[in-house]
Amino acid sequence: MHIVAPSRAPKALRWRQVNGKAESNTTNVGGRNAATIDLSLSTDTSWLKEQSMPSLPSEQTQRARFGTATGELSTGLLGKVFGLLTFCFAFAGVGGAVGYRYVEPSAFLPLFLVYIGLIFAVQAVRDRDPLNLVVLYAATFTTGLIFGPIIKAYVGDGAGQVVLEAAAITGGMTVGLSAYALTTKRDLSGLRPYLFLALLGFFVAMIVNIFVGGSVMYGVLSWAGAFLFSVMLVFDVNRTRYVEDTMGNAVVITLSVFLDIVNLFMFVLRILSGRR
Repeated sequence: MHIVAPSRAPKALRWRQVNGKAESNTTNVGGRNAATIDLSLSTDTSWLKEQSMPSLPSEQTQRARFGTATGELSTGLLGKVFGLLTFCFAFAGVGGAVGYRYVEPSAFLPLFLVYIGLIFAVQAVRDRDPLNLVVLYAATFTTGLIFGPIIKAYVGDGAGQVVLEAAAITGGMTVGLSAYALTTKRDLSGLRPYLFLALLGFFVAMIVNIFVGGSVMYGVLSWAGAFLFSVMLVFDVNRTRYVEDTMGNAVVITLSVFLDIVNLFMFVLRILSGRR
């Protein structure tokens, strides 16, 4: 954990999770001295893609077996994914309310470790009903616990309107990007290796930013993160058209989409707060 002392105007301490580690940095938040916590869960998605996306080779087998290579919409799987996603955000909302009221920043590390364990557990029990759903909802509830203090810090700094704007923009982008993913005739599974490399490069850049800092690089990384997770959202939603309609696949894709949206929201929030 590295804490960078402010060098100019009052800055708010922002916590970030990079490559599976909790690290801290400072950034301007409205030019006021407020304790703003910024959590980037992008690394989770990194190894999650490595865990969940390895199902892609089997997805090619599934296409051969179940005739989904034509990209015909699997309404059964799509219904499962978006149904589970609704419950995921409901549990995350409850966790967020609890975290907003009761969780202190010092609890970040133990909560994050629990969160990582739950993500691995989802992968391990993906085909074991109903345990897979219990672990999935526990993971999203824990996400809410972690994000509660973040939202509280923004609101406490007078940036509550920015949070609402970020949520609205993220919601609109999610609808639009999902619509494209479900209507395009392209099979986007070929993007997997490029997205993985892009994630690696992005994480390296974020680590470098911890040491060199700078508002310009911070802004560039915020825009790059928003773009990257937008593409990943399209990729993950598009997968629902090409895999077998099973609860295990639905659970894994749901978690991937959930993480994509969470990361997208955080980077949009970073962009908007940087303009204040």
